[in-house]
Amino acid sequence: MTLVDRTAYPKFKQYPDPKELTELYTPTPAEIKFVKSRTKSHEGFLCFMVMLKSFQRLGYFPHRECVPNAVIKHLRSCLKLQSWVKAIPSQRQGYTYQRAIRSYLGVKQYDKTAQKLIAILVAQQAEVKDHPADLINVAIEELVKERYELPAFGTLDRLIGHIRAFVNNRMFGRVNNGLSTTEMVYLDQLLLGDIDELIATLNLLKSPPKSATFKGMKQLLAKFDALMSFGNAKRLLSSIALTKIRYFAAQARALDISELRDVNLPKRRTLLLCLLYEAQVKTRDHLVEMFLKRILKIQNNAKQRLQELREKHLTQTSELLGTLAEVLTASKEALDPLSLGTKVQSIFDEHGGPDLLLQKYEEIAAYNTNNHLPLMWRFYSPHRKVLFDLVRTVFRHSLYFC
Repeated sequence: MTLVDRTAYPKFKQYPDPKELTELYTPTPAEIKFVKSRTKSHEGFLCFMVMLKSFQRLGYFPHRECVPNAVIKHLRSCLKLQSWVKAIPSQRQGYTYQRAIRSYLGVKQYDKTAQKLIAILVAQQAEVKDHPADLINVAIEELVKERYELPAFGTLDRLIGHIRAFVNNRMFGRVNNGLSTTEMVYLDQLLLGDIDELIATLNLLKSPPKSATFKGMKQLLAKFDALMSFGNAKRLLSSIALTKIRYFAAQARALDISELRDVNLPKRRTLLLCLLYEAQVKTRDHLVEMFLKRILKIQNNAKQRLQELREKHLTQTSELLGTLAEVLTASKEALDPLSLGTKVQSIFDEHGGPDLLLQKYEEIAAYNTNNHLPLMWRFYSPHRKVLFDLVRTVFRHSLYFC
């Protein structure tokens, strides 16, 4: 049963404060005149007024024991009645007073017409809403708007429960009838347990996202492939509102394998299908987030590596220029080509030899002529395949989520 506190169903405040008593329960002169014209005793006068003010506050006639003593005392004081005057009408008086109050306030008694009215409206709303409290609030709002007396909360709750169950069962049947044999087998195998890492299971659907590591990315990519092997889950849920899909998915997530096995087949498959669709969408989103995090990390590492290369090449450039200066000085001081060659060779040897100097030159030349980021991408070649697979997989299935 739905908790009344979670709905808009009116209730007395058990201990109303003086301000509330004055604003809500003080009778007007017109009300006093009306009540006096319909009663012949002090007890009837008080009983009638308590019923009138209670109905105005709640929209229904509460059981006499539910009326707070503070309200009765306040009305007794307003009507200048003695404390011994009771507010308990007989059953016959109660029915008479109820009819008079409905007529005075222009309110219709809850009947089959009112029941049909809210049944139609709630059935429509149950296509997009699922929480019973929300549907009860829809019914209350409609009854108040159409000037109907509210029925007992239990009556309302049972009616809403029947309508909600009927609408949901109709959805479950519609979805189940739209499944192919292969799709039924896929959904049924989700409850078999973890028998094969390549086969989707209920635990796989419920598993949290992996960390944005190289290994985590590969695992999440494998999970996405397993989920998408079912195909386009959204196509099979096109007749169900997104709010209902989310609720059904949450319901499936809250149940374990043994509990789901006790659910009737059409409902079970629909709940699992909603959970599968949600898992497909969330896994896709997590993959995109992982991809962006990895690209950002690569970019940051590339910037750091480029800075290191700049500093390294700056040092190498200074060394090469220094070596060149020594060679030029030697050429000015040499007496003949032979002595120049000997001196230049000696300078090269002091700086690591011609091969090392040429290698430093080629590194600097490559750095200055090539695009920086493609150069940096080579440092992360082990990650490129996984990243490219991720992008290709996400884009291949992107049509399902549009």
